[in-house]
Amino acid sequence: MVGKRNKDDDWDDSFFGDFFDDFGFDFKRMNEKMQRIFENLMKEGNQGSDEKGPFVYGFSYRVGPDGRPQFQEFGNVPSGRRGYTNQLESDTREPMTDFNEDKDKVYVTVELPGVSKENIDLKISERNITVDAKEEERKYHKSIDFPYRILTESATAKFKNGILDVVVSKESSASMSGKSVKIE
Repeated sequence: MVGKRNKDDDWDDSFFGDFFDDFGFDFKRMNEKMQRIFENLMKEGNQGSDEKGPFVYGFSYRVGPDGRPQFQEFGNVPSGRRGYTNQLESDTREPMTDFNEDKDKVYVTVELPGVSKENIDLKISERNITVDAKEEERKYHKSIDFPYRILTESATAKFKNGILDVVVSKESSASMSGKSVKIE
């Protein structure tokens, strides 16, 4: 049964129809959540503080290598799992990040607009990549944890036009399996 169209809401008139239903992603529910967040921001603002905006919020949706949907929020507005919280995460933004991997390597792309290369702090440990960037009026922070070990000494990073690309090799399964010991 087709629901009645709401003239004021273009999201009901989805260009893709039921295409995304197969991925388990409900655009109508996401739109309603975003509407509530922004309505509360406009009503309440940042009461009790002299600071005003900018408020940055966005999301990215894609299908991961395992075929499961992956949803990522970014910006400086905390995601209120139980409604709106009246606090901004200081003035630090979570940058838009893309993550891909193949059998041997991990590829991470981080968008850092308005930041120069000298002001980026990139730290890589066995199971984590952390990016901190600080320019005069912009601060970014992103931490990515991995369920497997990565080889820190293999890391390479390039920064061009506000885009940081990081490539790191995964620890091979041969080195994770341990050493074979001859039994006498």
